[in-house]
Amino acid sequence: MDTKNVIARFEAERQALALMEHPNIARVLDAGATDTGARSSSWNWSMASSLPSTVTNTIWIPGSAWTCSCRFAMPSSTLIRRASFHRDIKPSNILVTLHDGVPIPKVIDFGIAKATAEQLTDKTLFTGYGNFIGTPAYMSPEQAEMSGLDVDTRSDIYSLGVLLYELLTSKTPFDGKKLLQSGFFEMRRTLRETDPQRPSTMVAALDDSELTITAERHHAAPPKLISQLCGDLDWIVMKALEKDRRRRYQTANGLALDVQRYLNNEPILARPPSRWYQFQKLVCRNKVVFAAGAAVALALILGLGTSTWLFFRERDAEQNSLACARKQSRPAPAK
Repeated sequence: MDTKNVIARFEAERQALALMEHPNIARVLDAGATDTGARSSSWNWSMASSLPSTVTNTIWIPGSAWTCSCRFAMPSSTLIRRASFHRDIKPSNILVTLHDGVPIPKVIDFGIAKATAEQLTDKTLFTGYGNFIGTPAYMSPEQAEMSGLDVDTRSDIYSLGVLLYELLTSKTPFDGKKLLQSGFFEMRRTLRETDPQRPSTMVAALDDSELTITAERHHAAPPKLISQLCGDLDWIVMKALEKDRRRRYQTANGLALDVQRYLNNEPILARPPSRWYQFQKLVCRNKVVFAAGAAVALALILGLGTSTWLFFRERDAEQNSLACARKQSRPAPAK
């Protein structure tokens, strides 16, 4: 706690929070420093000067981590604001509480956030070589590069994509434990070069017990869950998880809007457009109109079919009647 690096990161988080004003981000209420510094034999603190302190409105939130309580909600479309990005978006950093029965997420822990437009602190703050800052399972490929100069807000879009992936499948695209066990360089290579499975493929590959549990969380039978993931949801998630950040959603709002389009049965931007796809979405959005039109068309077809059948039946009966009349009118053969 008394190292220059930790103090610099603490101050950076305080400054990052101070730059932001949003109901879904922890707000700074006060900032200061301890009066006498900190000394503790158990932690070997020996700093004579005072330590920085911050008071936010997220000291205690009567809720739980994202994946536990928010499988039914998406974050606000503007979680990342004021030209800053978080760099460590994960379930434990998005707490969820209920306000008037509505789930409200609160983003916390901007300790490794960086500002893109201005310096957050005048103290030394950088990610040194070999200092792997962040959570591997939620880390973007460019953040795994560790260059420090090639990371922007689109890194958080990738992390949001991982969150959505986890909400849908109960798994992260890359298993966090396996990443750590693979070693530092292999972990970086996986994040930078290996494409994750589509959500529908991941769910289909689960064993029976895991698939059943995941399907129950979505209140759907396993086959139906896999069917729901195939298509638009696969496209949305995989666009957010693109290795090339230029092909990702460029803003959190863009991701949120595409999710909203999916919920509204509108064509999503992540999927290549086709006339048949757009027609399917049109049908989904206007089910009543198309159902009524289909009923009318079916009635016309049935009516035409019935009329045609009666016409041919009447014609056959008439032909049979004429044949019988001719047969009866023939003279009897001479004996």
